[in-house]
Amino acid sequence: MMMTGLKDYEFKKMLRFLSSVRGQGTELITIYIPPDYNIAEVSNKLRGEYSQAENIKSKQTRKNVLGAIERILQALKQWKKPPKNGLAIFCGNVSDQPGVSNIKLFVLEPPKPVQIQLYRCDSSFFLEPLTDMLEPEVVYGIVTIDRREATLAFLKGKRVEIIKNLQSNVPGKHRAGGQSSVRFERLIEIAAHEWFKKIGDMANQYFSPQEVKGVIVGGPGPTKNYFINGDYINNVVKDKIVGVVDTSYTDEFGIREVLEKSGEIMKELGVVKERKLISEFIKRISTDGLATYGEGEVRQALMEGKAETLLISEKLTWLRVTMKCPQCGYKEKITVKGENLPTKLCPKCNTPMQPVEEEDVIEELAKLAETSGAKVEVISTDTPEGKQFYEGFGGIGALLRYK
Repeated sequence: MMMTGLKDYEFKKMLRFLSSVRGQGTELITIYIPPDYNIAEVSNKLRGEYSQAENIKSKQTRKNVLGAIERILQALKQWKKPPKNGLAIFCGNVSDQPGVSNIKLFVLEPPKPVQIQLYRCDSSFFLEPLTDMLEPEVVYGIVTIDRREATLAFLKGKRVEIIKNLQSNVPGKHRAGGQSSVRFERLIEIAAHEWFKKIGDMANQYFSPQEVKGVIVGGPGPTKNYFINGDYINNVVKDKIVGVVDTSYTDEFGIREVLEKSGEIMKELGVVKERKLISEFIKRISTDGLATYGEGEVRQALMEGKAETLLISEKLTWLRVTMKCPQCGYKEKITVKGENLPTKLCPKCNTPMQPVEEEDVIEELAKLAETSGAKVEVISTDTPEGKQFYEGFGGIGALLRYK
């Protein structure tokens, strides 16, 4: 069964394509229809826009806009009402050759409900409502702290953003005795109190907003608990604390430690899942061999039903192209990793072969996985593990059921 990660990838891929399209004039039409909006009302508005478009001075632009509206009106007939998340419709001339028309229609059912009703005709498609939907839903706050240092960070989806890394002025151990010892201890405690108050104020500022769903506090020893139990953070932030973990460091390495030790707390977050998948993949590669990588090896494992989970980097842009000989009809599939299609001679009659069909490699392998009952996990490059998988293993791997 295909995983949500693949759907996210396909959605992002379509948005990348739509963002690259530029009209030769204001001839690209964008329509957003909320879930509860009347389809008939949209059609009526489009007919009004059609009448207005007949007055466009440029013959080519007028032709393209009228053609796009006709395509959209025809497409709307298949719906009596919008799907549960509404519709996003994009239509227009996608040809990059002046004077040439190639009207294309793209209809998307967004991953979240559409909030606006919109008709726009411009030189580019209006994609902001959809790109906003790609923002991670869950944001966690992380703070690591001791008396010497503190670091605050956000975990947004799979991406860690360091907010602040601060060093304190709290004195360390001293050797003074007698009354001096008491005085020094008092000065140290005052400095520590000011330090904790400073970090608490920052935590209140960054982690109080509603979009921060949880806070995790880390650090060595009991200092972090003293910080939590004191009056340094407000009740809003205290109520969001979902975990306290021991770490050896309080800098960026400490933040990484928190992530590694908070798997159960953040088990729903992709970063933890992704880290475990790649760790398991590398472990199997280096021990029992119940994993493989490389396009040919993984494709073979999928076709033989050996693959348990397909791992594939979202950064891959390869195409699987079907080549056909115009002379004898021989067909062969090749993988194209760059922009230029290599010359391929027919092995039967030595005639130059021609491309007749192409497919995204990620989608092609995912279909093989679905056929064989393997899971599909699209790995991002937002994490160090995801980058390692792409750069070190080529971005294609599989966990195996058996060798």
